[in-house]
Amino acid sequence: MSHSPLRGRSPEMSLILQTFAEAESSRGGVILVSGEEGFGKSRLVHEVSRIAEEHEFALVRADDETRPPRADDRPTLTVLDDLHVYTDRSLLRRLTADLPSLRTRPHVWLLTLRDQTYGLDVHRFVRALDEWGCTRVALGRLSPDAVRELLTDVLGAVPDAGLLALAGEAAGHPLLTTALATGLREEGQVRVVGRRATLTSRTVPARLRSTVNCLLQEHGEQVQRVLRTAAVLGPEFGLADLRAVLVDVSPVTLAAHVQRAVDAGILDCDDDGRLGFRYELLRRTIVDGTAPGVRQVLLDAACPTAPPAPAPAAREENVMLLYARAVSYLNEGRTDRARQSATALFHHRAHAGDTSGQAFALMLRSSCARIEGRPAEALRLSREAATHVPPGKSDCVEELITHGVALELTLLGEPDEAERLLRRAECWSGPGGTPPGGLAMSMAAARVLSAKGRHRRAAQWVDAALSVVHRPDRTLLPLATAVQALAALRGGDLPAAERLVARSDAEREACLFLHCAQPDWVALQVAAERHGAQHTVRLLADRYAELITGPLLFIEEPGAAPWLVRTALAGHAPHLAEQVVRTVRALARDNADFQPLAVSAVHAEGLLSQDEGALARARREHRDTWAAAGAAEDLGLLLGRAGGQGLAHRQFATARELYEEAGSVRDAGRLAARLDVPPVPSTPPSENRPVGPEQELTHSERAVAELVVLGMTNRQVAGKLHLSSYTVNYHLRNIFRKFGIKSRVELARCYQDGASATELVVRVGSRPAPSLRPSARPA
Repeated sequence: MSHSPLRGRSPEMSLILQTFAEAESSRGGVILVSGEEGFGKSRLVHEVSRIAEEHEFALVRADDETRPPRADDRPTLTVLDDLHVYTDRSLLRRLTADLPSLRTRPHVWLLTLRDQTYGLDVHRFVRALDEWGCTRVALGRLSPDAVRELLTDVLGAVPDAGLLALAGEAAGHPLLTTALATGLREEGQVRVVGRRATLTSRTVPARLRSTVNCLLQEHGEQVQRVLRTAAVLGPEFGLADLRAVLVDVSPVTLAAHVQRAVDAGILDCDDDGRLGFRYELLRRTIVDGTAPGVRQVLLDAACPTAPPAPAPAAREENVMLLYARAVSYLNEGRTDRARQSATALFHHRAHAGDTSGQAFALMLRSSCARIEGRPAEALRLSREAATHVPPGKSDCVEELITHGVALELTLLGEPDEAERLLRRAECWSGPGGTPPGGLAMSMAAARVLSAKGRHRRAAQWVDAALSVVHRPDRTLLPLATAVQALAALRGGDLPAAERLVARSDAEREACLFLHCAQPDWVALQVAAERHGAQHTVRLLADRYAELITGPLLFIEEPGAAPWLVRTALAGHAPHLAEQVVRTVRALARDNADFQPLAVSAVHAEGLLSQDEGALARARREHRDTWAAAGAAEDLGLLLGRAGGQGLAHRQFATARELYEEAGSVRDAGRLAARLDVPPVPSTPPSENRPVGPEQELTHSERAVAELVVLGMTNRQVAGKLHLSSYTVNYHLRNIFRKFGIKSRVELARCYQDGASATELVVRVGSRPAPSLRPSARPA
C-alpha cells in the first residue's frame, strides 16, 4: 500500500507538476526536496519518478561518477538522492556550471537533502540553486488529520482514541507512523469492529523496531550508544546524567555525539539545557529493544551511591519533578514513561533514606505492571511496597501512600494483605470502627470490605467520605461510585445500581485514564441484569470491547472470564466466548506464577467445553468467594443436565452459601429459589462480629475453624454444620491462608492465644441456629 509523503500537501505537488509542464516546453527546472531522515524523501523520489515516466521523461540516476547529459532534446529527469552525503567538489562545480543551460533545455533535476547535515560545499551549491530559482519542497511532520487518514488506509478502519494517542507518540514522523500502523496490522494488535479499529496491545511491533534500528544506524556506533543510553534514562535527562553512565567517553566527545543527535532531529534541547527525545515512539522502541537487565544497570549507573550533592533547593525540586512526572504519565496511560520515572524516584528516595517515597515509587511500578498484564510482578512490587510503609500512625502524605498500596493489593486479589497493612499503619480500626477520613483514605478500606463481601458497609464508607470531602480526587470518583453500584447490584437494588452507573459514566469524563476495570465491569453487570444477554453481547462488541481484549478485568476479577463466557453463550455469541477463553488462557500462560488467572482460565474453558472436571477444579481452587460460587453453580447446572439431580442439588447448596459469604444477596436469592428454601437475611451476622484471634474470618469460616480446633475431621464438621465436605475443605484452605499457617495444629495454637478449648465448646454449643444457617443446606 502506498502512502504518499505529499498527503495533504497539494500546493507542493502542484509546483512539481508545474515544473514538469515547463520542462515539456523546453524550459528546465530544479526540484530541491529537504526534510529530516524518515520524512519521505526517497518515497517522494519514487512518486515523482513515476509521474515523469507517465509524461514520457527519460530517467537518469546521477552520482559522483556519472554526469547528467547535456546535449539531449528529450525531456529528462535527473535524480540525485541524498545530496548531503556528496563530498565531490568537481561534481558540485559541474552541476553549478550547468544551471544556466537548464533555461533552454527540457531537463528537470530532482535533488534531495537532509536538513542541517551537510558541509560547506553542499551549502554553497544549495545557495546557488536558490539564487537560480529552484522549486523548494520541504517535507515536514504529518498533521493530525493526515495521521488519521494514514492509519485508516493501513488498518482499513477508522482508528479510535487509543490508537490515535499511540500514533501521536510519533509526533507526525511519517516513517515511524507508517511503520507503527503496518506493524500493528501485521502482528494482529488491532481489533476491527465495524468500521472502528481498537488497539489490543501496546507491544512494539517488530517492523517498528527494525525501522528504528535502520534510522539509528545512520549515525554510527558511538551516537547509537549515546541514544540507547539516553532512552533508558527517561523522557528527559541532562548531559550530566549521560556522563554518569558513559564514564569511558570524554566530556568533549560526549558533547559532540549529543550535538550530532540534536542536529539530526532526534534529540531536543531546551533553554535550561535539559535534553529529550523529539519522538517519544522512537525512544520507547529503543527501550523496548533493550534487555531489562541492561536497563537496570544503566539506571543504577545514573544513580550512583554517592551522587554529587546539589543545592538543597535544586534537589527538592528534582524530587517533586520525579513525583509529578510519574503520576502524570500514569494518569495519561503512558506506563512505560511512568515506570521509568518511578524507578528513578525509587533510587533517589533510597539514597535519601525515605522509605515512604520508595513505597510510593514501588506502588506506581506495580500499577504499571498490572495495567500492562503482568500481575505476578505487580503483586511482588506491591508486597515490597508494603514492607516500606512504616508501622504506626504517620502524617497525611504517608497515609495516602499507605492507602494507595492497600488499594493496589485489593485490585490484585489480596484484600487480607491490604487489611493487615492498614491495621499495621493504624489507618483503620476495622469494619466496626470509624471510616478513615477522606475519599483516598476510605477507598482502600472500602475495597477491602467489598472484596470480602461486605458491600453495604463499603458503600456506607464511600458515602461518608464523599459527604465530608469538598474537593475529592476526581480520578478516584469512578472507582468510588463503582463500589456503591456493586453494593446496590449485589443487594438486589437494580434501579439504584443503574443510577450509580450513570453517575460513574459522567465522572469518568474528567479522568484521562482509569487505573482499573472496575467501573466498566460493574456497568456491564448492571446492563446484563436489566437488558439481558443479547444486549450485553452487543455492548461487548462495541463499547466494552477492551474488557475482553485487555488484561485488567481478568487480573482484578477471577470470576469475570467465566461470567463473560456464560453471558456470551446465553446471548448466542459462541465466537465471543471463544475469544474470552483465548485471552484469559494467554494471560494465564504468560503469568504462570499468578494463581487466580490460572483458575479463571480453567473455569472459563470448562464452561465453554462443558467439562465437569474443570468446573470441579475451579470450584475447589478459586480463592475469590464469588468466583467459587459461580463455579459451583455452573457445575450444578451441568450435573443437572446430565441427570444427576442429587449431585446438582448439593452444588447449588454450596453455591448459595458461597454467594452469601460473598455478600451477593441477589445471587443467593436466585439459588434459594432453585432450592426452595427461605432467603437469607439482607444483613449478614458477620458484619459486626467481635474482634478476636479469628477477626479476619467470615462467619462460616469461624464456625469451621472452631470445630476443627476441637479435633473434628472435615466429614464431622460437614455433618455438624450441614455443609458438604468440599465446602469445609474450601473454608479450611482460606482459614490457613488468612492466618499464614499450614496445619490444624498451628490453627489450634492461634486460638489458644484468645480462648481455651472449653470456651470454644461453649461458643459453638451456644451459637444460635440461624448463625450456622442449617436451612441453607439440604437435609
